[in-house]
Amino acid sequence: MKENYSLFLTKKIAQEIQKDLSGIFYSFFPFDKLASKKPKNVRDRVFSPENTILTMILTMIQEDKTLQNSVNIYSLIHKKNQKRIAEMQERFEQEKELGKKEKKAGRPRTGIGRIAKSKTQEISKDTSAYSQARIRLPEESLRTVFEDSKDFADIQYPNKWHGYRVFIADGTYLQMQDTEALRSKFRNKKAGAYPRGLLEAIIEQGSGAIYDYELDSDSKSELELLSRMICTIPQGSLLLADDLYNCFAIFSLLKQRGVEIIVPGKRTRNYRVVETIAEGDEIVELTKSNNSEWLHGKQIEDKKLLMRRIEYENPQKEGEKSVIYTSLMDKTLSKTDIILKYECRWDIEISIREIKTIMDVNVVRAKSPEMAGKEVASSLIAYNYIRRKIAEGTENSVFSPETDIIQKYFEINSPVLLDRLGRRYTKWSVGRRGYTDEGNNQVHNPAAERSSLSKKNERAKI
Repeated sequence: MKENYSLFLTKKIAQEIQKDLSGIFYSFFPFDKLASKKPKNVRDRVFSPENTILTMILTMIQEDKTLQNSVNIYSLIHKKNQKRIAEMQERFEQEKELGKKEKKAGRPRTGIGRIAKSKTQEISKDTSAYSQARIRLPEESLRTVFEDSKDFADIQYPNKWHGYRVFIADGTYLQMQDTEALRSKFRNKKAGAYPRGLLEAIIEQGSGAIYDYELDSDSKSELELLSRMICTIPQGSLLLADDLYNCFAIFSLLKQRGVEIIVPGKRTRNYRVVETIAEGDEIVELTKSNNSEWLHGKQIEDKKLLMRRIEYENPQKEGEKSVIYTSLMDKTLSKTDIILKYECRWDIEISIREIKTIMDVNVVRAKSPEMAGKEVASSLIAYNYIRRKIAEGTENSVFSPETDIIQKYFEINSPVLLDRLGRRYTKWSVGRRGYTDEGNNQVHNPAAERSSLSKKNERAKI
């Protein structure tokens, strides 16, 4: 993969975030939107929904994601809130002294309002209150924050291609903890294997933000999860996807939504040539076959569809031909433009597989389906906030990918090491059998074997 300047900035911003955990996301967080949806007569707790969500988001950018570290993070937020309350009280007293406060009928106010005593005192470092607050937190509140986190409307960035907003569909797997509740919700295709979730995401090209996502069992299809999100893609947009999405049903659903698509055609597909635009550029007619299983009986209205089929020299393998199918029928869009748009789709953005590694959610730590969903949502919100910070810092600039730097900062392809109970570890030890999160295949580790052999020799000498 080529150099990814936005990923480089992501790393730099993440380092800066860790220097000031209590304030870096404050300007992004939608306090007003959450407050407007808060039920009346709710107890004013230290761990309010706003504070709980903010703490969860901040925790997701930390290497230490334990509950204790989350409480330590929140103590910084709490101290900042205490300082703000004290400043408000002091300002009120000054205005009162100077007579600047507007006079109103009735008894004059004697303070800034009722403030819970817990808000002005030091908080306990015990994790039980925070743990209960996370459980109590409605999933709808996290969804509200996520929807707000993807909005980059106030920032100017190169986000259009021939007038289209461009999105990329991508999916990846997340390993879950081995609990009965998670086994029931996130059933693994492989019998006896640990529960595993499928995360499907739509990423906006240009901002790099995760625009929408679905989390379900890996027994589901990526196509099914994408079909749930098609209604959220803005009309008149363009979707880029891999060969899996080269599917008649997906073409039809996107057409109904008014969304265009470009996908590769690696598999042989029956078609009828309707018109030849240029060499290797044709309008073809596709005919519907049997309904896909993931539709669960839902009928597709279209029986036939017109698509544009483009054939070209494979840039990676000399002498081989590649095929692209697209619903873009505008003949002013050249064959070359469409090929370049698809082949360069990851030049600026990074895939959801890399995002899960950057945010360290290869293995979800939660032990219930509800908390697993909240953990993933918090992680994606944190990632969007980082991307927003990048967008602010590079406003009106153009990313210029040139060389490979991803591996300099992230071990994207390194296996996640798990023991038999699903716990992660990073160091090898004698006698421990290493498994990766991909297929539970045993990992050969020469260093561990040499260490074991050395100890056997020492014992032999004794």
